[in-house]
Amino acid sequence: MEKSTAQNIQDAFLNSARREKVTVVIHLLQGSTLTGRIKSFDKFSVMLDIGGQDVLIFKHSISSIAQEKRSD
Repeated sequence: MEKSTAQNIQDAFLNSARREKVTVVIHLLQGSTLTGRIKSFDKFSVMLDIGGQDVLIFKHSISSIAQEKRSD
């Protein structure tokens, strides 16, 4: 049986945002919004760089993540 090396959609999105250093907007379940760049992530958490300060966010508290809209 072959072992699948495909990433799940969540890991693919987070890894792409991290590699490309795009600014993301994270909406938390409690209603707060955080904006920053993804530094790293694992199965349970996301490390977000907000203005040079690292913030650890547990995935169970995240409602949604989106790329910040560019104002062209």
